[in-house]
Amino acid sequence: FIKTAMKPREHNMDINKIYNEDCFSTMEKIGSNTIDTILTSPPYNTGGRVEYWSNTIIEGKRVYTQNKRYDKFLDTQTEEEYLNWSVKLFNGYDKILKTNGVILYNLSYGNENPNTMWLLIAKLLTETDFMVADCIVWKKSSALPNTTSKNKLTRICEFVFVIVRKSEFKTFNTNKKVTTVSIKGQNFYSVFYNIIEAKNNDKSTKLNKATFSTDFAKSLLDMYAMDNSVVYDSFMGTGTVANACIISERGLGFIGSEMSEKQCEYAEDRILKANINIAN
Repeated sequence: FIKTAMKPREHNMDINKIYNEDCFSTMEKIGSNTIDTILTSPPYNTGGRVEYWSNTIIEGKRVYTQNKRYDKFLDTQTEEEYLNWSVKLFNGYDKILKTNGVILYNLSYGNENPNTMWLLIAKLLTETDFMVADCIVWKKSSALPNTTSKNKLTRICEFVFVIVRKSEFKTFNTNKKVTTVSIKGQNFYSVFYNIIEAKNNDKSTKLNKATFSTDFAKSLLDMYAMDNSVVYDSFMGTGTVANACIISERGLGFIGSEMSEKQCEYAEDRILKANINIAN
């Protein structure tokens, strides 16, 4: 399914390949200062709600069912576990991300734990070398139903945090171009707004109920990924970011990690079809 199978000099990883393993294993193999852009939609840790439990009791304890959101990963860490796991993840990103590279991190919050997303961001700011440079709102075409609550709003938006190293806040990469220069020499740049309206056009599957949006991913890459750069998705799922790289037609390569063998197979089929469509 690989459009181009290059091996860059920095490491022995194939470009345009999804590795069937957890992201920490993949990042151990990726060389330092290798990845241009990281774009991912991680688990939100909202799987611990009551509907994710079965009624089966073993040794006096209720046990988990197969997680409804993903076919393999159980999105049910405690809040403390999830926050510490996130710090470990970003320390891994710090190793593989090139100088002035950008992390585009899609997050939202759950009905029962709305504080977790903000605690995660606060922990990254205080315990890693990263900072939030921007926050982009993704306005979807359809909203998550929340009509059973008398006081919480129906959510039609999610967030992408633009995360960069603190030392690179003034220099991190974007595709903004100079449009005009004032008579005093002031540069004015092309406008990228921090709200994007895009359909969630990747179908939900039995393997993954929390699919991302190819249209939205492509919009983000158009903003932050340089031509011919390598994009890493640590939670590739059904192949959304890989698909966005292919249809971008800007020479973007991808490396992905995905624990589920079935989701890898599903993604490979999508990638093959995307390549065929471009070839035709």
